[in-house]
This record gives sequence, C-alpha cells and structure tokens, in this order.
Amino acid sequence: MPVVSIVSIFTRGARSSETPELRSSRVQGDIQRANEVWGTGNPPGVACGITFVSHSLIYRPEVTIDAATVTSSTDPRIIQVINEARAATNFATAIYVVYLSGETFNGGHVGNAGPVVETVTNANLYSIYGRCSLSDGAFETYLLAHEVGHILFYRILSLNPVVSTINDPSNPGDDHNNDPQNIMFPFVPAMNPYINSAQCTVARQNRIILENAQFTGVAAQGTAAQSAALTGTGSGFATQNPFNSMEDNESNEIFNSGNQCGCNNPHHHHNKPRIVKILNEKLDYWIENMGPERPQIYPKPPKKKKKDGKSNK
Repeated sequence: MPVVSIVSIFTRGARSSETPELRSSRVQGDIQRANEVWGTGNPPGVACGITFVSHSLIYRPEVTIDAATVTSSTDPRIIQVINEARAATNFATAIYVVYLSGETFNGGHVGNAGPVVETVTNANLYSIYGRCSLSDGAFETYLLAHEVGHILFYRILSLNPVVSTINDPSNPGDDHNNDPQNIMFPFVPAMNPYINSAQCTVARQNRIILENAQFTGVAAQGTAAQSAALTGTGSGFATQNPFNSMEDNESNEIFNSGNQCGCNNPHHHHNKPRIVKILNEKLDYWIENMGPERPQIYPKPPKKKKKDGKSNK
C-alpha cells in the first residue's frame, strides 16, 4: 500500500499551537483531507489509494516564524527547523510540515512546498524528502492536500542532460492544473477536490512513498508508522518515534540539548554530489516561484458530524 509519512512541526503562535489537543486535531484534519483526495478520491476523479500517516508531532515554542516575513519553504529559518526535526526523527523519509504564525506569506499565499533530493543513483533511483510550510490561512482547508501534490509530482527525467520537473502531469508545462475543481488548481477548491488518472499514475511512482523509497533503517521506521496508523494499534505516530514516550512540549528538550545529531548518519554533515546540488537548485527556484496557492473561501468544507448528529468544532 502506498504510504507517505508526515512529520508536523508547530512554531510558537501558529494557529492551534496552544495545546497538544489542538495541535493533534489540526494535524489529523489536514491528513484526513489529504487522504480524502489522494486515497479514497472524490468523483469525478479517481481513487488513488495513497495513504498519509502521522509519523510524529513536534512543538517548538521557542521558535517564532511570522509567515508575513516568509516567501517560501526555502526560507533559512524553515530549513533549519526541518533539518533539526529530521535529525531528531533519524532522518525519516517523510514530508516535514512547518506550521507558521500569521494569515499569509508575504506574497499573499498560504502554503508552499516541494521536495529536496538527498541521493541519486540514476533517473529512476533516488531519495527525497518533502519540505512544506503552512500559514494560519491554511486552517481547515485542503492546502496540505494541494502542497503534497508538488512533492508527489517530482520526477527526474534525465541525468545526461539533467532534466527534472514538478509539473502537473495532466497539464504539461505548468505546476498547477487548469480545472477549478482539481486539487492542483492554484486557488484550492473548498469542497470535494479531486485528482485525475494521470496525476495518480505519476504520484504513485514517487520516492517519498515508503514502498518506493530506498529501504534503509530510516525508511523502515516509516513502515512502523504505517502499521500503527492503519491497524489502529497506536496513536498514528511511529512506535519507535523519539517523541512517543513524552508529551510533545517536552520534545523541545531535544533541540536545546546541544546534541541534536550523533553526526554519524550518512544523510548529515557531508558534501552533496554536484548532480544533487544542481537538482536542488532548480527545485528551490521552482518552489520560490510557485504561484498564488490560496484556498477558495466559499463554500467552506462541511464539518464532520459525530454519531449523535452534532458537528465537531
């Protein structure tokens, strides 16, 4: 089963950051909407069967990042927070989502994301992780479901010459879709967004999916997250997650301990090959110039109802 791990990172002042319950609720809502689009599917689109699971949830109360001061997920402050989270999660193959304070980025958008290339063997064998940031304006919208599309659509077409893309496979030459109800439309639909078969076919081949990843000790951790989340035996977090045995506000101690990484992980503290640098330079350019990335405001998604008929708030 195609599974993608999500590592969620709340910074101080981000909407829903106040308590562990609120943080968990926002994360689970975003993941649920992503699974609706990429998993079960909405008509007239396809059911693609991709399942997103929560690997871990981290709170960084000592870090404040106002979205209004941010252009994209390539902002050095976001990169630093993600790099620290990657070290703390043993460099899990995942999409790292940073929740920022403030309604919009300084370009007026509310979300931004893209992949980062880690290693390359050939055009069909490489490893990546996802880098995503969401402002308060993305709250209770399908923005995460949209942003993961920019990661799932990444593919390397050739290494000689170097050619890669994050373009929508159903809309060649554009990273967004022209269909107003498609999840990859730049103004993200408020209700029932869907994907098409071309988008699904490309997405299912992506290296961020755990069954497609190079299975090292890091990737194997994601399978534990998959098992716990899909069987209902855990909270949705990986059982070996370093934050699993503590309250998420305590997890911040890891980042203040002065020993974030043992520096013996092959993913850390070494110079990347030139081909990886070239691919990531192009990716950074695309991510910084992504487009509007805003939600449609009306109609808002309906609240999920409890069994007694009352709506959740």
